[in-house]
Amino acid sequence: MAPQVTSWEGLLWVSEETDEDTGDFKYTMFATMEDDMIYYGQINRPKTDISFQQVTDALARIPDEEILPQWPEDFTLTKAPQELPSKIFIKRPKLALYDVFREHKVTHLLQKSLAEEVEAMEILRSHPHPNIVGYHGCHVRRGYITGLVLDRHVHDLESYLKSGYIIHDEDLFMEALESAIHHLHSLSWAHNDINPTNILVAEDKRPILIDFGSARRVGEALSTSRGTKGWIDGEMKDYTTSETRHDTSALTKLRTWLSHPTFED
Repeated sequence: MAPQVTSWEGLLWVSEETDEDTGDFKYTMFATMEDDMIYYGQINRPKTDISFQQVTDALARIPDEEILPQWPEDFTLTKAPQELPSKIFIKRPKLALYDVFREHKVTHLLQKSLAEEVEAMEILRSHPHPNIVGYHGCHVRRGYITGLVLDRHVHDLESYLKSGYIIHDEDLFMEALESAIHHLHSLSWAHNDINPTNILVAEDKRPILIDFGSARRVGEALSTSRGTKGWIDGEMKDYTTSETRHDTSALTKLRTWLSHPTFED
């Protein structure tokens, strides 16, 4: 039985989808979680026309094996403790892509994407850096990895500046971020998706690099997760390989943006 939904804020994900070509409304999609079980539903009406009971009735559980990586029996990965520390964030599969991937029968790519990010975080756990998000291991339930347990920080750089806060020493901020990127490159990895939403601002104002879903070893092919439009050094169709130049180009753009930030609606 699906969990009872009583508010939009209580959902794990909700989005009104439109046709890319015409802009016409298509459907509202939503997802929630209970006991680390993910439920998904969609209704062909806008949010304003949907009751929470209708949302609850539309929810169906996504089988673990459809979108979650299996926990390896050889225990080569780090398992997060049952009692989780405070101020953590559990990163789940990218449910924003579930509807499209389901339509094209490639939902296994969500599983693959999460497993790839686990690999990156395991490398960084062995080689930590103060400006790279802390990783506590995999959240494991029923023999599957249901999420990555990471340190929580309230603001990403874009929302931080949009809320009226300022970076008092932009050079120091960028030097710290560049140090994190150079550290990643020294491990023969590249991030490949540096942009203001993938940089958090810690309480002590340090930049914290997050979202390693596009991170791969230098020279490896990128898969479903790759770059962000406006922050890549070329066309998305050509953005297919993990390269350090992707990061250095994005850092140059970020330094310019930080001096005169602009925000999309």
